[in-house]
Amino acid sequence: MRLFIAILFDDDVVDKLSQLRDALHDESSHGTFVPRSNLHLTLEFLGECSPAERSRAIDAIDSVSFRPFTIEMDRIGSFSRPDGDIWWVGAREDNELMTLQRNLHKALLSSGFNLEKRKYKPHITLGRRVITTARTGQIERIEAEVKAMDLMLSERIDGQMVYTSLYQKNI
Repeated sequence: MRLFIAILFDDDVVDKLSQLRDALHDESSHGTFVPRSNLHLTLEFLGECSPAERSRAIDAIDSVSFRPFTIEMDRIGSFSRPDGDIWWVGAREDNELMTLQRNLHKALLSSGFNLEKRKYKPHITLGRRVITTARTGQIERIEAEVKAMDLMLSERIDGQMVYTSLYQKNI
């Protein structure tokens, strides 16, 4: 099973992210845009995992303590790719978010997971392989309260990516 750990958003935040995604879509000649139900902020990507690794991931999640905090999203940007760019909404790298991600990363490493070594850049993907005339830059601030993190299953069903929460740690 393909797993990742994410922060999910309430309907109001998802509505605002969807509006940005739709505006990007309207200014694009090509791209695969993230369905409304899949908009999230990834804390860690685990990749293909066995049932035993899923249990270890849950234990690692449970070992991380944090208090509710607010994420602020304030810009739209892109990662350049040869076949079209990845477009995203960026979250500020404030102390609470970065500490949560860092502590989760350490707990997963201690549990034997092989994780990406690149610097964490908190973002919500809007589209992949996007060719557009849209511009990157500041957006009207979106705030999202964080009270939980979820272990997510990623699977392709009828040609669509479907994300399902397998476990949620609430605060």
